[in-house]
Amino acid sequence: MQRFIIIFTTLFLSACSQYPFSSNVDKQNFVTYFKPSSVLIYSKEEAKKLNVQWKGTVTGSSCQINVNDRPASQSDARTKARINAANLGANGIVFQTCLNFDADSSCLSNVICYARALSVEIDE
Repeated sequence: MQRFIIIFTTLFLSACSQYPFSSNVDKQNFVTYFKPSSVLIYSKEEAKKLNVQWKGTVTGSSCQINVNDRPASQSDARTKARINAANLGANGIVFQTCLNFDADSSCLSNVICYARALSVEIDE
């Protein structure tokens, strides 16, 4: 019986070796995934007290294209704005406003957030 189990296990494991393995795990996915966390959110009042350099204006959009898609959300739009700020070399962001738009031919629901990307000098 023990011999049968060993033979069966060997055959079973060797049969699995013929299947290709693919994964979306690559360096770029990790860089993109963690990019929003490199941009801290500041209030307008906090930003006034810090040593900052204005990098530019950024937006983030969340759009529900199909009925089965997740509805547009402010949190998704804000995350995309943080990614866009990081792409400008910013490490901080001040959100100005987020707007909900009515359904149109491109989005069933749509949220767009507007913000200022900042380079904040952090004293260590």
